Order: sequence, then C-alpha cells, then structure tokens
Amino acid sequence: MSEARTTPAPSAASACGKAPAGGIVELSESRAKIDAIDREIVRLFEERMRVSHDVACYKRATGKPVLDPVREAQKIAAATSLADDDFKQFIPPLFGLIMEMSRTYQHHSIDGPTSLSDFVARIPKGATLPESPKVACQGVAGAYSHIASKALFSQAKIEFVSTWPEVCDLVEQEEVEFGVLPLENSTAGTVDRVYDLLSTRGLYIVKAVTLRIDHNILAKPGCLLEDVREVFSHEQALRQCDEFISSLSSEVHATVCKNTALAAQAVAASERFDVAAISSKECAEIYGLSVLRESVQDERNNFTRFVCVSNRPFVSSDADRSSFLLVLPHEPGSLYRVLSRIAALGVNMVKLESRPIPGREFEFMFYVDVESVPGDAAFDQLAMQIPPLCDQCCYLGSYAEISR
Repeated sequence: MSEARTTPAPSAASACGKAPAGGIVELSESRAKIDAIDREIVRLFEERMRVSHDVACYKRATGKPVLDPVREAQKIAAATSLADDDFKQFIPPLFGLIMEMSRTYQHHSIDGPTSLSDFVARIPKGATLPESPKVACQGVAGAYSHIASKALFSQAKIEFVSTWPEVCDLVEQEEVEFGVLPLENSTAGTVDRVYDLLSTRGLYIVKAVTLRIDHNILAKPGCLLEDVREVFSHEQALRQCDEFISSLSSEVHATVCKNTALAAQAVAASERFDVAAISSKECAEIYGLSVLRESVQDERNNFTRFVCVSNRPFVSSDADRSSFLLVLPHEPGSLYRVLSRIAALGVNMVKLESRPIPGREFEFMFYVDVESVPGDAAFDQLAMQIPPLCDQCCYLGSYAEISR
C-alpha cells in the first residue's frame, strides 16, 4: 500500500508567482523596473499622440469627423485580443481612456481651444464686488431672499419683485447690478427652475450664501398659541413644519401664501386675532408681530443656498468654486468619462446631481460643482477637455460661498 501524500499550502511568496533562485525580488528592484517601463509608456504615448495629430490634419483636410466609433470598437477589440487572459478585463477601459485623450488632442489640433476655454480665459479675475449695489430679489421685506440679499451685501439697495423671472429681467436689462435667487434647500432639494433660468438667460453666479432657515410662529401681540385657528405660510414652509402644525388643535388649518414674508404681512393686516404665520424673526420686527414659538421646523438642520447672479461673469479674489450644467451623450460610460477626467486633473468635485431632461425619456442632465476656478491650471484644462465629452456644457460661474 502506497504511503499517503499531502500537498503543502503555497507560501506567500509562491502565491505571488515563482520566486527567483535567490528568493523574493527586492522592492527597489521591482520599482526600478516599473520606472523604466513607465518611461517607455510615456515615450510611446507621446509618439501615439503625434501620429493622432497627423490623423487630425487628414480629417480636417477631408472634412471627416474626429469620432469614428466603428474604428474605435475594432481597435479596442484587437488590443484586448493581444492581452493575456489575466489582463484582458483591463484593456477596454485603458484603451477607451487613451482614445478619449486622443480625440481631445485632435479636437484641440483641429479647432484650437474650445469655445469654453477661450471664454473663461477672458473672464476678469480678482474682481471685488461693490459694497452697496442695486439688488433684485423675489418677495417682500423679511422674505428669506431679502435676508440672503442683506447677508451678501450689507448695504444693498434692494428692489422687490414678484417672481424669479422678473429678478432675471432686471439683471438682464441692467436695471440692477445683481439678482438673488434660491438654488437648493437641504430638505426640499435643488430648485430646477432657477437652474433653467441661469442657463437660458445667460446669467452667471458671482457669489453665494448658505442661509440657515429658522421658521417661527408669529401672531399679533396678545394672541396666544392656543388661540390660533389658521396658519399662513409658503407651501414648502408648511411642509417643513408639519409636525408642529399637527401638534396644535385639530381645529387649526393651514393656508398657503406665495412666501413666508407675505404670510406675516397678511397676519399683520388681518382683523382676526386667531391667525398666525410661519415666518422669520425679521418679519416679526418688520410687521409688528410677536413670536409665539421659535424654531418650529421639523428638521433642525434646514439650510437654503442662495446665489447672487450677474449678466456678465467675473471671478472675485476669494472665489474657490465653479458650477456647470452638463448634458452628456446617452451612451454607456459618458458620465464616467467626465468624472474620470475631473479626478485625473486633481479637482475636487463637491456636487453631482442628475435631473431628467424635459422631453427626452430617461435621459438626464447633470449639475456639477468643482473646487476650482478660471486661472487655476487644472480648471483651464477642464475647460478644454470637458466640452468635447458633452452634448452641452454650460458654465454657470465661479464664486465664493459664505454661511450665515
């Protein structure tokens, strides 16, 4: 009977491949080999890009498009077939990126700088915002847009209008220097209508403020909380205070107003003493009301981000953030290509949000904020490299953001 044999478990060294006769390869030796290989990769990449320039010249002379999807698919398949089985999965993304960079270089060779890179290069930089400009905002005195306007410009000359488009009208017509608009709320989300106005009106964000939204229940002096039978406020504010309203008497009902300040104004003008408004403390002072209860919102961390817009872009000396609206090709990898380019340039992305494109089923546009501004080397590369990857690339401005 033969002796049973056991197979020893592989050592850590043998699991990583056969060790040389002298033992495990020294780290310094492996790093030296990688350095040499990387130098060769760079040399070959530069050679490939120079040849791609020749391709670009031919395409320019013959009117051919830069992108040839059939040729690219064939190239990726051929390159994948050359790789060992252990590495085949890595070849398509590698060559996809190489070809993407080649297309960017070809666009640059054929067309020169993108319209966006040329545009941002001409934006005034190091500008200082005026201390007491004319500013338009939606609502009336005491509205949160009014509070945001005062946070942005302590000595602003403020003009109130009824709608956000009217704010944009005044800015476009240069009847005011700036407009203040709400862009997003921490509980209700992005205000898509304002993004639409920015992109269609050609307005630019030049400053922003994040405002803590603190809802209070206001009533006429002498009115007690238990006397209240009707609560006025903006629809969103009523939703944000749903738990508080529900805790009141079952006889209390809510009435929607255009904004919280108009609600306070309506209570002050009413002859009734059983009505109250959910609004700001500023409105209590402006309209002579008493604060029956402070901070009645359900969510304590309730913030709204307001932006200051101008009809021309400029980059203030403290600007550190830029916003874009991107529409990408409806195809696999289109978002990945943009995000990988941002990451490769070492730019920190602080916002990425999708929104359905009206009229295009299951297709999306993207709001993107990055911590980089015109004049930064990385931003200037973004302005050149991102537009060719997009169906539409809308620059919304560069600015500093404060908190109040």
